[in-house]
Formats: sequence, structure tokens, C-alpha cells
Amino acid sequence: MIAVGLSICAAATRAIPYGPLYYIGLPIFLIFFVAPPLIFSGTKHHAKRVVLLILGLFLLSITGLVFLGIASAAWIILLTTPIVSVVLLGRRAAYVTLAISLILSISLGYMHSAGHLHSNITNYEDYIGNWRNWMVMTLALLFCGLACINLTEHLRHQWELSNIALYQQHDQMHALVEYAPEAILIYDMDLMVFITSNSRAEKILGYPPEELTGRTLPREISPEYQTDGQRSEDAISAYLQQALSGEFPVFEWQFVSKEGEILECEISLARLPPFDRKLIRASVVEISARKTEILERAKIQQQLATSQKLEAVGKLTGGVAHDFNNLLAVTLGNLELLKDEIENLQHKQLIDKSIAATLRGSDLTRNMLAFARKASLEPSPIDINSVVEETKNWISRTLPATIEVKTSLGDGIWPVEADPSATESALLNLILNAQDAMPKGGKLTVETANVKIDDSYIDARQEELPPGQYVMLAVSDTGDGIPPEFIAEVFEPFFSTKASGSNSGLGLSMVHGFMRQSNGTVQVYSEPGVGTTFKLFFKAATQTTECAPQPEAQSDVSHGAGHRILLAEDDDAVREVLVKTLENAGYDVIAAPSGDAAKAIFEADPSFDLVITDIVMPGRLLGTTLSAELRLLAPDLPIIFMSGYASEATVHGNGLRPEDIRLMKPVQRAKLIGAIQKILGQ
Repeated sequence: MIAVGLSICAAATRAIPYGPLYYIGLPIFLIFFVAPPLIFSGTKHHAKRVVLLILGLFLLSITGLVFLGIASAAWIILLTTPIVSVVLLGRRAAYVTLAISLILSISLGYMHSAGHLHSNITNYEDYIGNWRNWMVMTLALLFCGLACINLTEHLRHQWELSNIALYQQHDQMHALVEYAPEAILIYDMDLMVFITSNSRAEKILGYPPEELTGRTLPREISPEYQTDGQRSEDAISAYLQQALSGEFPVFEWQFVSKEGEILECEISLARLPPFDRKLIRASVVEISARKTEILERAKIQQQLATSQKLEAVGKLTGGVAHDFNNLLAVTLGNLELLKDEIENLQHKQLIDKSIAATLRGSDLTRNMLAFARKASLEPSPIDINSVVEETKNWISRTLPATIEVKTSLGDGIWPVEADPSATESALLNLILNAQDAMPKGGKLTVETANVKIDDSYIDARQEELPPGQYVMLAVSDTGDGIPPEFIAEVFEPFFSTKASGSNSGLGLSMVHGFMRQSNGTVQVYSEPGVGTTFKLFFKAATQTTECAPQPEAQSDVSHGAGHRILLAEDDDAVREVLVKTLENAGYDVIAAPSGDAAKAIFEADPSFDLVITDIVMPGRLLGTTLSAELRLLAPDLPIIFMSGYASEATVHGNGLRPEDIRLMKPVQRAKLIGAIQKILGQ
């Protein structure tokens, strides 16, 4: 604006020869150059001021070209107008301004050449010889030069600001990528290479950026096949196409680190601008720890479910066992009493078979408790090889001739702490299962070996077996094998693949319960069409002791010698049988239907030699609390506890002493009399 003003002032020096040019140019200057900044101030009116400025330049140019023709300095102003437009209004406005300038130049040139317009210059030599004209031209050049310099400086400044902003944005994006918690990889699908990776990618994959960027393909850092069976190359191509189409696929993926380790990862893909290039950003998170945590959580949930199931079965079994054993106690006692009353040998044989069946019923209850881990076990040091040999001696005679029995017994087998009867029962169960698996015959092998578990071992049922020394007892058959889908269920109670009614489905569940209660485990390995192997792992005894079997004591059932016994039993039928059994053995028996009644009898007459009491009875006093109160009156009173449910002695064991004898119903007469003789020192 200053340069234009100076040009107007210089034109005033030649106002006489070119008066109309001056008188028109001055108002244009005032209206279009001076007034707009005063009237339209502020950034919101920037466009208006620019338009008025360009319009003023056009009017000044037209005025000069009309009056002076091609010799006017207006050509320089007209040339500057598109430059001003491109900087202040943009490229489109500059093109419009240039088009207008060209139209004006052509139109005014035509009008001058056709004689419609006449220049005020009468003598060109006088015109170029006049110093005032050169001053006007110089000032016009000054205007154009200043305009170009300012506009170029404005462009340079804007360019610098844009570059600074671009660099800042680049640094921010680089920081976002570099310090992201996940690995960031940017893949160019056109070049088929990674073009960017961050330090987290190097930490996870092991490849520094210079090795990963520019040459590595996704398939080169992945195994040939993924866990779902897809080829890595096919799978990643499909995911990249999804991302290219605008989707955001998220999926699990296996990478191979630089050290060759398989890494479990989760990848999310997204397409990045500019969209004229095929750039895909991959965010990679290692989820190995997360998957381990999920597996651990699933294992704990499985253990909890198993524990809850065992607890439920244990409660059910415990309730059934108590009442059922009382019924068996009545049956067994009456059968033994009846056997003493008859002389007929055949009748005695029938009674013996009934007694054996009653004892098998007792064993069934005991085995059900074993599955629930509530059985009353009497562990002692035993030699597994001896158990196998004794079992083989009599089981071989019962197996079909089509089944060949072989044993492979290890030397120097460690002794184990286990219940001898339950161990033999578990082995028998496995042998009978093997027999059923080979209806057409085959080979049955029993094997023993010492094994050492160094690290904590998790068995098939997600139960932990601590490190240590174990004795392995294996039973193998060459039968049809177990289908893979049934392997996890073979130890479930009442599960069986055999025909309905052929067995109870409790055999393996009892074995499982016995082994876990004995601090061991049982494992099964099977291959359809080849055979099955069950392996029992017994915890080796900490000290070596002689493992000689103890023969059952033979008790004389007729030497009661007048000892007085106080009997507390709430079941009428059981109480009646016990009274008669003890009286037949020569004991003087006083019976009470409850603990409270027994205490009253004892307080009235404390001259009893022995108290036999049930553990669970109605009333205030249970068997254990009864014993505690009676011993306040007679501290050395011997007591025998009886129960239909083994764990009652543990649950309600506050009054028990180490020297007390605990018997589980049903109790054979010889065992009961033997216990009485032992505690009385007979």
C-alpha cells in the first residue's frame, strides 16, 4: 500500500500532462487501499480486504493502460495481481485473476490498435526522456518488488511453520509408536516388507529394527502352521486383506522368536493413511502369560469342581454308610449267633455264604467311602511285590485259560505305606477290568518299578502329585482299549462302557479314591485296538521296615470271665445283637439306648470294666463326649468306639485317646471279642 501511495504521489508531479490519470488514480487508492483496513479490521474480514485490494489493483492498471497504453507502468501492477491472489486467496483465485488480466490486456490492446482509445503520449521520445515517467516506473517496480518479497517471505514463513508442525507431528507419532506398551509393526503390502518396528517388537521377537525392517516377511517369523491348522502364509494373507478393506481383525497368532522360541501373541490390524499406499499397522501383544493364567484358572476351577463333587458324594455316602452298616451289623451278628445254634453242616455252609455276602456289602460301603476319601484306612508298610505275588497265586485260578498272566516285578522295590486290604482290592479291580477288556483272551501283565518324580506332577484329573520317591504298580491288557472321549470319565462313579447290569461302575472310582487317600495317584494310558495300562503310584515309605504280613488274631469267644461291660447303642436291633453276642462270650452286659442314659447308669454303678459306645447317638452326649464325662469319674476307664461311618471318629474325636480302639460296623464277632480282650489285657 505504501508503494502504491508513493506511485500516486509521483504521478502528481506530472498531473498537468496526464491530469485525468492522477485524478482517477487518487480516489481509487483512497477507496480500495486506505479505507478497507480502517473499515474492515480484524481477521474475519481478511477476505473482503484482499478482494478490494485486488479490485483496486485492477482499476489502477486499467486506468494507466487506458491513458498511457503499452508505455504505462500498470503492466507491472497487472503482473503482480495473480501473485498476490495465489498467496492471499489460493490457486483458484490466482487463475481467475490471471484470466482477468489476460482479458484486460487483449481488450485494451485491441481498443488502442483500433483507434477507439488514444494514448496521452504524443511523442514517445519526449515520454521516455521525461524523468518523472521513470520515477513512476521505478516506484511501480518498487511496489511489485516489495509485494513479491513480502509474499515470498510469507510463503517461506508458512512453509517453516508447516515443517515445524510436521516434524512435531512426526516426533509425536514416533513417540507413540516407540513407547507403546505393545509391539508395533507397519507392513507395506506393495513392497511386502516391514517398514517400521518399535523397541517393544525387538523385546518380544528378538529382532532389532535393522533386521526386521525392510526385508522380513510375516511368514518368515511364524511357524509353517498355526494352532488352528491353517498355513501361516494363507492365514496372514486373509487377515491383511481384511485390514486393507477397512476391517479391524483381531486374532491370536504364533511367532517364532530369533532364538527359535514359539510365542503366543494377539494381533490387531488396521490400515494407515495415506490411502494411496497399502500400509497395515499390526499391534502385537504377547499373551503367553495370559494363556498360562487362563489354564491355571481352568485347572483351579477343575480342582474346585472335583472337590465339590467329592464333597457331595462324601456327604451322601457318609449318610448312607452309617445306616447301611448298622443294618449289616444286625445281619452279621444274627448270622453268627445262628451259626452257633445249629449243627447241620449244610446249614452252616449257607450261613457262611450269607456272612461272606454281608462282609462284601460292608466292603462296598468301605469302597464308596474310599472314593469320597473318607474311608477308614489302616496304612502299614507293605511290599507291593508280595501283594502282587499273593494276588497272582489265587487270581490265576479264576481267570479264563485264554488269558495269559505275566508279572514283571522290579528288584529292590521300596516299601510303601498303604492299607494292605485296600491295596489288594485295588489290584483286584484292575485285574478284573483287564479280564473284561479281553473277552476273547489276551495277555495280562502286572509290573512294578521304583520311580522318582523330580518336579511337581499334575495327573490327568488336574491333581498335583508332589516330588519324591514312588512305587509304580501297573496292570496292562491287550484288549480293545478305551475310546479317547471316555478317558476323562473312567474314574467317575457309576460310569461304565459295559452292558447295563454287568457291574456297578464303582471299581475304578474306588481305586482312584483309595490312591488319593493314600497320597498317590492313578493314571490310565490306552490306545484303541492295542490295549490299556493302569498305573498306580504309591508314595514310598520314609523308613524301611519289615513288611511281614500279620496273621489275624484268633480270639477265644468264650472267656468273658465275668467282666462287666456298659454298652451304649441307639439302634435297637444292633444293640440287641451286640448284647447277645457279648453275653454268649461270657460277659455281663448292661445296655443303654443313648449316651445320656449310659452316663446315668454309670453314675449309679461305676463298677464297669469296659464301655462300648457308638459315636453318633441322639441326645446331648455323643460317644466321644460320653467318654470324656465318664473319664472324669473313672480316668482309667477303657472304651471301645464303634461307628457305621469311619470319619465320625475324626469329626467328633475330641474325647479319643491313642489307646482307645475304634471299630467300624459291621464288626465280626471274633474281631470284637479280640478287641475286648486286647483292651482288657486278657
